[in-house]
Amino acid sequence: MDLLPIPTESRVSFEDETRAKEMKKLHEQIRGRIEKTNEANKANKAKANKHRRQLEFKPRDLLWLHLRKERFPSKRKNKLMARSDHPSEVIENVGSNAYKL
Repeated sequence: MDLLPIPTESRVSFEDETRAKEMKKLHEQIRGRIEKTNEANKANKAKANKHRRQLEFKPRDLLWLHLRKERFPSKRKNKLMARSDHPSEVIENVGSNAYKL
């Protein structure tokens, strides 16, 4: 049985062929909806960020820290401790949203 050649003629089921076409059509529809939603999200993001301004801090600027317990567990032991610390001076601008204090 292992030495018999594989038949060259392949049997194609018309049912499977139509199902494959339907699946391709469905995938195209879904791709179109995703692209449309992504474009709408980009427009909404631009509209929401229209009036925002970028804050850039320079070295020697003073910042007031607001410490949350879950973000700075070593600084705040419990919820009754003070949430804010004294003004801290910016030492170095590490990135657009990161500063060394």
